[in-house]
Amino acid sequence: MTLTFQALWLLCGLGAVVCAAASARRARDLAGLATGFAAAVAVVSPGRPPDAATAGTLAVLAAAIALFRPRWAILSALAGGALAGMLSALLEVQGLPPLVSPVAAGLLLVVPVWLSRTRPHFAPERVREEAWLGIGMLGLVVAVLPGVLDGWHAAANLAAPTERTISMMVPAWTLTLLLTSTMLGALYSLWSRR
Repeated sequence: MTLTFQALWLLCGLGAVVCAAASARRARDLAGLATGFAAAVAVVSPGRPPDAATAGTLAVLAAAIALFRPRWAILSALAGGALAGMLSALLEVQGLPPLVSPVAAGLLLVVPVWLSRTRPHFAPERVREEAWLGIGMLGLVVAVLPGVLDGWHAAANLAAPTERTISMMVPAWTLTLLLTSTMLGALYSLWSRR
């Protein structure tokens, strides 16, 4: 797994959760979320993986719409569903069966919607705005990351054309640490608000 793949995976997962929590209040936004998810599952597959620059740009646009044009929230919901659909293909690339990966990605949409509808204090407006800002920044990073890494590898090849370059890998402990700290933070948030 490359750094771009992991950043794209993280963006799709977090973007889906944030969009689902923000879209839970209105039926129109929920329909947009479902439409975006179905469209992305139909278009993106392991044979046609999502492009990091496209997904990053989509996330940046969704965050900008949610923060600056909340009346157009259905467009952010469509983008969030599309990010979850892209995550389905990324999960399938990692070895999940083709019938299980859309269900797993869909759960990232269903659970925040359910929590937002059943618990009025789940994901208040201030937290959602901060999450949108984080998604926008992460989307920007994911959008430019492939170009930056290509330039970095080209510069390394020009500096030492006889050396064999090793692709940059992120150790598994980094992803484990990130997921663990995120889950612990979410659990603490739920525990402290009871």
